[in-house]
Amino acid sequence: MAQTLLIALFLPLAGALLLRGNRDWMRLGSLLVAVVVLIAAIVMAVRYKECPEGGFAYNDFTWAGSLLDVHFHIALDGLSLWLFALTALLMVVAVLVSWEAIAERTSLYYRLLLILETGMLGVFVARDIILFYVFFEFTLVPLFFLIGIWGGPERRRAAAKFFLFTFAGSVLTLLGLLSIVLWNYYEPSVDPALRSLTFSIPDLTEALRNHPMDPTLQIWVFLALFAGFAIKVPLWPLHTWLPLAHVEAPTAGSVILAGVLLKVGAYGFARFNVAMLPQATAALMPWLLWLSLAGIIYGALVALAQTDIKRLVAYSSVSHLGFCMLGLFAVNRLSVQGSVLQMVNHGLSTGGLFAVVGMLYERFHTRQIAELIGLARRLPRLCFFAMVLVLSSIALPGLNGFAGEFPLLLGVFQRAWAEPAPANWLQLRVIAVLSMSGVILGAWYMLWMYQRVFFAKRKGEGKAEGERGVGKAAGRNTIVRDMSVREMLCLSPLLVMIFWIGLQPSFFLDRMAPTLNDLIKPAMEAVERQRMNDGRSRKSEVRNASSGERLRISSFERRTSP
Repeated sequence: MAQTLLIALFLPLAGALLLRGNRDWMRLGSLLVAVVVLIAAIVMAVRYKECPEGGFAYNDFTWAGSLLDVHFHIALDGLSLWLFALTALLMVVAVLVSWEAIAERTSLYYRLLLILETGMLGVFVARDIILFYVFFEFTLVPLFFLIGIWGGPERRRAAAKFFLFTFAGSVLTLLGLLSIVLWNYYEPSVDPALRSLTFSIPDLTEALRNHPMDPTLQIWVFLALFAGFAIKVPLWPLHTWLPLAHVEAPTAGSVILAGVLLKVGAYGFARFNVAMLPQATAALMPWLLWLSLAGIIYGALVALAQTDIKRLVAYSSVSHLGFCMLGLFAVNRLSVQGSVLQMVNHGLSTGGLFAVVGMLYERFHTRQIAELIGLARRLPRLCFFAMVLVLSSIALPGLNGFAGEFPLLLGVFQRAWAEPAPANWLQLRVIAVLSMSGVILGAWYMLWMYQRVFFAKRKGEGKAEGERGVGKAAGRNTIVRDMSVREMLCLSPLLVMIFWIGLQPSFFLDRMAPTLNDLIKPAMEAVERQRMNDGRSRKSEVRNASSGERLRISSFERRTSP
């Protein structure tokens, strides 16, 4: 299985370098590569429980010899397993949704898609900090060109804003990662003769667990890492690059951006911030939860105000990723497992919705909701696929969204109502209660959009007009075709996963739970220690206050007694 992991990682890069030919050959070759990688990911996911503890791993050569302990070390564990599989699945969707949409520079386009796939897969399997950072930055380049060349009218502005935002944050993230490496090397309790400048993520995680950083230093390193990862998520108020990038990107770019690249930041938080800096996580928890809540509510309210269907789905990602971060920063076993599963769920539902938006745009050349009205009669198959994706997005029970959102919110409420209550018990409970508004708002804007696009009627229109083109963009006499076989093959795997996760979430949770429980254990212990210390402090304050009151009463009684 280790060799399978290595092949799955580098096969897209090999395909990008070796594929030649006209548009048809490039499309078929790219699809074949993406399908082979998906099959490899499925095999590894199914056989994951058979592998040794720690997951599939491949650790071959040292990059810098004895000078630096930088290894080519890749592995799959419970945190990265399903994100790896999601990347492989959405790349198949990206190739199929580009089949007719991309007519110019197709050779370069499909090569960039395959290069991007290797970069995204590498982020989730890298177990060396330098290797992780190389893949982390590597994803910027192909997506920058995909947006800048094949995007919409403002594609150059969108590509530049995306690149500058994410690159600026990444520089601070690199400083945070190097701080962890150097602190471990110069840690006073380690014998100087035994010191090694290691970049191994598992070794650094274990070292920081045995010899934690000073809490103040932890907070500074946490904030450095936060800069890059929060922009990638993106957390409010660092989200401003996202709507423009989504709207201007080609359909495949939006699918990949929403489905995978937004999860890179959340993955970084789980792998580094929560696992390596537990005391900083505990200390900053209220602030992080407030930021997550702000993203949930802000993204939902702005989505409600949109008239462009693609911009609406883009702002829904800000809200949904807010939920993922809320569950992660609550540092509760249920909330963290729900958070990681919800990352996968969001990739399936929102990636599928962006594909649907692309299919609508190919037919009507508009994304304005007011011009896309009453499509259900003419496009019944597309209406059905969109319905399942919308219901998944709003977490209907029986579908994947509910399987992730329910444990996530339950874990948040468990954290807020923990006993003894922490000093910030009131704000944690306010956050938990207000987070439920995101569920209501999410159902509101998604169902409103779906009803308008597929079932609303234009004023003055007769029923017979629904048989022809709809809205100004389509024209009254334009015949519009329903989904083709290719388009149904594009979305069908997403629906299979939506129902599978919704009906049998244990298959997915069982594989991620051991890794996640181990990663968040130090942070959970730090939160519990802080909570117990807060409880003891409050009890001491109450006892001191009671003693003082008794002394004042006794003194008063002595003064007033005859």
